[in-house]
Amino acid sequence: MKKFRYRLQALLKVKEHIEKEKQKDHAVALQHVHNQQDRIEKLGDDKTATVERQRGAMTGSLSVAEMLVFGRYLLNLKKQQVAEEEILKAARKVETGKREKLLEATKERKIYDKHQEKQFEKYDKEVRLQETKENDETAGNSHRLKHRR
Repeated sequence: MKKFRYRLQALLKVKEHIEKEKQKDHAVALQHVHNQQDRIEKLGDDKTATVERQRGAMTGSLSVAEMLVFGRYLLNLKKQQVAEEEILKAARKVETGKREKLLEATKERKIYDKHQEKQFEKYDKEVRLQETKENDETAGNSHRLKHRR
């Protein structure tokens, strides 16, 4: 009997390729989210360090100008943090969309994988049936040849 050949193999390859592309897109979006989270964390660290410097400066003599500089810098950090959090929200939304597209592509590929498995099982069953018929025929022929003599 001829070798198993899945007639939709080309389509399965296309679905696998699409899934890999969606995985790459999702990975890029996820990396963007992580980078954005790192930026926000760095701004928080800068804010904490600035507050600590301000406290340290307050133990000595701190002029009004220096207090204003600290205050403006902290306000600027807060504005940056709010802006970065908005960017993070947008990045998460993009990442969620990419993840959903990846899940959809994975489902489509799995449909064809399952179809291929079923086709192979059907093929395998036919092969085993054919082998059984051939074995039965061989045994029958062998039996007839023995009883002729």
